[in-house]
Amino acid sequence: MTSVIVIDDNEDIVSSMSDLLEFHKIDVIGTGSNGLECVELYDTLRPDVVLLDLQMPEYDGLYALRKIREKYATAIVLIVTGGFPQSMNNDLESLKPTKIIFKPVDVNTLIETILDVSNSTMPFKIKYTFKEDPKPYTCVLTYDQYKNFKNLPIIQDCEIIKKDEKNIEAYKNEMQLALNLAAKNDISHIQKLSEIL
Repeated sequence: MTSVIVIDDNEDIVSSMSDLLEFHKIDVIGTGSNGLECVELYDTLRPDVVLLDLQMPEYDGLYALRKIREKYATAIVLIVTGGFPQSMNNDLESLKPTKIIFKPVDVNTLIETILDVSNSTMPFKIKYTFKEDPKPYTCVLTYDQYKNFKNLPIIQDCEIIKKDEKNIEAYKNEMQLALNLAAKNDISHIQKLSEIL
């Protein structure tokens, strides 16, 4: 499961965003209300992704981003902001946040962005149904494969259940072959790789 910390001085935003992320199987391992707390939480918890507001009293998001970048150059930090003054622009660009997302946040966009920027090669289990077959199935995919899988015309419903790292390399290659065949409406290989629930 992808782990995140949520940092915003608005308690309602922290609470509602945390609930939404947990509902979508993203593990909120810490929350904070200013940049100093963000840095302390990052040092302690080392989350996969930081969701960071910019404008906060005392220690703002730029402070947090600067301190995190000093120690962890490749940290994934998503700025989630309602906007920021032009004077912050140069500092923000030089600190290279992973992505900037503007409030109000679309939940689906946020979830997809988190999964996209976190390790997209990490596997996870999904549950899905075919349009012509109401039985639920499961299989293991990487996120890149999942993006293609859920858009196949033969798939009715599709959701992420959990991470699953075991024996992933062989499975990943088999699933890629199955996706290629499914794109041509041949679901036989996907059905072989799937388990009926």
